[in-house]
Amino acid sequence: MRSGVFIIGGGLAGWRAAEAALAGGARVTLVANGSGNSPDIHALNCPVLPEDSVEQFIEDSLKSGKYRNDRPLVETMCRASLSLKDEFAFDGTVLHPVGSSVPRCVSIRHAIGAIALKQIKERLEGRVKVEKRTVSADDVLTLRAAAPGVQIIIATGGWCGKYDFSTNPSYLKGDGLVMAEALGAALKDVDEAHVQYEPTVRTEGPKRGIPVITTLLYEGARLLTPEGKEFLEDARLDKDELSKAIFGIGGTAMYDLTAVPEEKLRECKMDPAERIIKVAPAPHSSLGGIVIDAKCHALDAEGNIVPGVFACGEVTAGVHGLNRLGGNGGTAAMVFGTIAGREAALELKNDES
Repeated sequence: MRSGVFIIGGGLAGWRAAEAALAGGARVTLVANGSGNSPDIHALNCPVLPEDSVEQFIEDSLKSGKYRNDRPLVETMCRASLSLKDEFAFDGTVLHPVGSSVPRCVSIRHAIGAIALKQIKERLEGRVKVEKRTVSADDVLTLRAAAPGVQIIIATGGWCGKYDFSTNPSYLKGDGLVMAEALGAALKDVDEAHVQYEPTVRTEGPKRGIPVITTLLYEGARLLTPEGKEFLEDARLDKDELSKAIFGIGGTAMYDLTAVPEEKLRECKMDPAERIIKVAPAPHSSLGGIVIDAKCHALDAEGNIVPGVFACGEVTAGVHGLNRLGGNGGTAAMVFGTIAGREAALELKNDES
């Protein structure tokens, strides 16, 4: 590959980048060993209700992140999310993510990640060179040496797969971070303080490691101690606060769905007969990673752009601060994937002109 856009990662961020790069006139190669967490994204945030606004979305995201987010990234994500309303025919239901001031989570049959991936791949069939393999830091250095004009987009997902009990596929261990550092990019917030735990993850049976969505806490669900006692005055808290509360009672809780209407459980693809589920917090989202600007350029330790290197999705830092607002993972992948692909194609044109 002498020139073009080389994307590493087969989730929503990577495929959105591929679509945008193609629209910008670039030749695209996408290399991946899986789809990461994207098929499990059940909803994403977009201000669709009259009582909501972009400004409120920005404030909710910053507040959830304890105001440790990179504000320009948050503003970019929230403003660009409006375009998603015209792209997808969302279901009429708007869910209320924990920590949000208003309902904002939209979806299609609670499977927006899988549906969006399928739609994008179908649109791009035959137009993107797809290679199913693992890429190493040595591979990208070899590519950069052989083809310095190639624009590289790192969209390899997060790094919570390194934990034994996690909601992530085991191969998501942070390979993209190693690649980025090898190319000269800086990392930040890649520590335990920037791991978001999903508070309600199944601990038993064949569905072990699969979360039970926290939006049900707005539909009558309760969290109880293993002995069946209340331990929270109000469970509609940020995910990090819920996780801390569950760790405070020994690390496991009972998710009581007995008061949730059967219709609502079916909407959320839950078995209406399953009313009490043992859950525990599990590493779910990594909040730190590659340092980027609002155009998805990877930045070095001094804040300078690393030429020809972009990053998007969960492999990046700064969007979510110390706690990701539920639903923002999907929105960030969609928005910044598009930006990375568009900007990489534009950079390619500028280099060739």
